[in-house]
Amino acid sequence: MQKRKGFKGIYNRICDLLSIKNMSWMALILFIILMIPICYLSFVNRASGDDYGYGAYTRVAWLTSHSLWEVIKAACYTIEEYYYSWQGTWFSIFLFAFQPEVFNNQAYVIVALLMLFLWIGSTALLFKEVLLKKLQLDKWSVRLITLLFLMIGIQFIPSPKSAIFWYNGCAHYLIPFAMGQFLICLLIRYVDEPRSNNFVSICIIMALLGGSNYQAALFALIVTAYAAIYAYLKRKRKRAYCLLLPILLETIGLGISITAPGNKIRGGKEFGFSLLKVVETIGISFVYGIKDIGSYLRERPLVFIGAFLLLIISIVAFMQRENCNKIKYPMIKLIALYCLYSAMQAPALYAGVDVSGGVFNMNFQVFLLLLIGILVVVSEQIGSRWKSTEKVCIQKIVIPGLLAICCLIVIFRSNVKDTTSYVCLTYITSGQAADYKQQMKLQTMLLEEDTEHVVLPFINDVQGPLMHMPVTENPKAWTNKIACEFYEKESVVAIPRPEWNELYGEKMK
Repeated sequence: MQKRKGFKGIYNRICDLLSIKNMSWMALILFIILMIPICYLSFVNRASGDDYGYGAYTRVAWLTSHSLWEVIKAACYTIEEYYYSWQGTWFSIFLFAFQPEVFNNQAYVIVALLMLFLWIGSTALLFKEVLLKKLQLDKWSVRLITLLFLMIGIQFIPSPKSAIFWYNGCAHYLIPFAMGQFLICLLIRYVDEPRSNNFVSICIIMALLGGSNYQAALFALIVTAYAAIYAYLKRKRKRAYCLLLPILLETIGLGISITAPGNKIRGGKEFGFSLLKVVETIGISFVYGIKDIGSYLRERPLVFIGAFLLLIISIVAFMQRENCNKIKYPMIKLIALYCLYSAMQAPALYAGVDVSGGVFNMNFQVFLLLLIGILVVVSEQIGSRWKSTEKVCIQKIVIPGLLAICCLIVIFRSNVKDTTSYVCLTYITSGQAADYKQQMKLQTMLLEEDTEHVVLPFINDVQGPLMHMPVTENPKAWTNKIACEFYEKESVVAIPRPEWNELYGEKMK
């Protein structure tokens, strides 16, 4: 009997330790630890490839005038040039033109930190709006769910380059996605309580997203249409009709983007609009959405293990919720979420061309929104039926669940090597990060020298989670040309490092 009491006492202490509040603090500490290698690489990260091409005019404008107005005019000129020669996504091009090294060759350090801020901030705002304000879960549960969700998203994003480190890729995909999440918050607020500042913000975001990547534009159109339909059904018809204005503004912006002459140059002669192809694309988007979920299950099993933990925490949160109002029409809302997720497949399927990592990132990010929607609905259904105290929840649900999750993590431990933090840490501890930092420092110094013809040592384009498009031995290569434009040189070439050291190494010393 003594032993049983002793064991029961230890078990109760563990239950007290694993309160939702304490788990939230532990999750925050773990989140910060996981962010350390990612943030460390922000100080190694440098501009590359498209960063040079889109920033050429704005860099010259800044160096010659140090006037922000002149830089904005140069950015508009950049939009015009690419609109007729390569692509019509005018808002993305405007952002591209402001890549940080336009202003200072050390300024690229801000990219990863800024993208993480936008990603984390927009997600936290969305979860606060939906889980805390609308569903009235307690604040510590919401914080814990948000942190776990962010850890899953950041650690298993398909392309960290286009989500965190490469400005050009982030400006085209991550920034619009963050804007889309913020748009959802504004739409929820506007439908509940219309305010002019929220409506103006919705209009501005929608208009700008019309000139961003097609996935983000479609995302914004669909969620705004959902909001308008919801407002109409709730007999808030004036608000529903008002939302037609931002939809119109984005449609105009999207039309300007789609009809750009540069799109045909980039997409080829077959690029164009076909109603039959649109209908076919919509149909197969649902199929490809299911296929992607299957690939996530095979390639990222820890995502679903993390989802199991989110389910446990969400059930506990709903079991303790004082407000007993149920989620109305849950199946309709889940179907709407799946349609939104499947729609993200459509632009790439319609184009029928190879796509960048940012496309896969946005597919994955919207999938996670679908996943959290499913978990919330399931949790609400279970939690509203089983009311209990937090301690009993910890004893009967959380601890057994955590034990099961620990066993699953051991089974799928190889998947840990695919996480963003592990990839970053490996890149750092291998010495590659420090080597790359020194090589890029030398490259920048050579490119900023007062000479018209620059010879660089080769830099390996395989740089872990960082994006690097190297200058080659061919002076007519694309990466060479845009480096010339950015640094205002007549020619830039690269030669093997041993050869470069033999020819120029002594001089550099």
